[in-house]
Amino acid sequence: MKNHILEGQTLDWLLSSAADAMIIVDRDGRIAFVNPPAERLFGYSSQQLVGQALEILMPERFRSAHVAVRVDFFSQLRARPMGVGMELRAQRSDGSEIPVEVSLSPLETDRGLNLVMATIHDVSVRKKAEQALLDSEARMRTLMQEISAANEELTNFAYVVSHDLKAPLRGIASLADWLSQDYADKFDEEGKEHMRLLIRRVHRMSALIDGILEYSRAGRIKETATLVDLNALLREAIDLLAPPPHIEIEVAGPLPTLFADKTRIQQVFQNLLSNAIKYMDKPAGRIRIECTRHDDTLRFSIADNGPGIERRHFERIFQLFQTLTPRDQFESTGVGLALVKKIVEMYGGQVWLESEVGTGSTFFFTLPRQMLAPSTENKA
Repeated sequence: MKNHILEGQTLDWLLSSAADAMIIVDRDGRIAFVNPPAERLFGYSSQQLVGQALEILMPERFRSAHVAVRVDFFSQLRARPMGVGMELRAQRSDGSEIPVEVSLSPLETDRGLNLVMATIHDVSVRKKAEQALLDSEARMRTLMQEISAANEELTNFAYVVSHDLKAPLRGIASLADWLSQDYADKFDEEGKEHMRLLIRRVHRMSALIDGILEYSRAGRIKETATLVDLNALLREAIDLLAPPPHIEIEVAGPLPTLFADKTRIQQVFQNLLSNAIKYMDKPAGRIRIECTRHDDTLRFSIADNGPGIERRHFERIFQLFQTLTPRDQFESTGVGLALVKKIVEMYGGQVWLESEVGTGSTFFFTLPRQMLAPSTENKA
């Protein structure tokens, strides 16, 4: 007969080879055996612990209560975790406390002695991680509350500023129109140019206020998602922009139908198309709109053969209030592309630019493919 693989090995050898801290206690609550991991955990030698009451390894405030628990356990011996639902603490030789988890297993010797083996796990690292997570969640809740309050203040501020600024602007615009009409014969050419500049700048200020309001609303105000046919949406946007006859706008193939907020998607296309039309410097302008489908995204592109943009400006143009040309040369608030970026990123997409000076620019943006209407997805 083959010998058993553990033949000749003692219980001492088995327990001493274990990675976990283990302590064997007799019926009187005296420590009968301590393995090396337990010595390292508690900072005592085996000689210091054997024969001592188990309560020496507990904070003093728990010792008297534990005696009754131990006696009760020996009256109904069974394997179980100790202190279910409780925060267990152990005490090391230097008086420091550590959080622990303890599993209890009854043992019976050949001589009929009832013993209990306690397997002890130091859970300090896990408890610190749990506390760090709780602290992080608390900080996150506080931060979200602060952001919510700041957003509410921003909403109120934006509407107050809009009302307080637009009222005098309307007055200035009306006065400028009255002066330019009633005193037209009194102005020389320089005076007339100054009046035109004044009126344009008043209109630009009004548009800037509207743009700031739209930018502040994007991502904060909950909009209603509906089915948006991009083919119909683009027809509306192009009609609204009324491009001049020398600019041709081409839509490459049928575009998909999305489940999204129509106003926000329209703002994206309308701002990108408006820029392409506004800055077109070719006698035969061409703008091409295209959508390609990828594994997880829809990639849209709006390409033009306009003046192009230098690479060093690729990031800047998506920042709020940034324009590359003098505002008196082209009417611009510097909000449009910043709003495009904010809306696209709100949906989980990205926006970027490829351009070559003198040749033209292509603006790209992506949207998650999951925004596709089911009927459109089936045509992919």
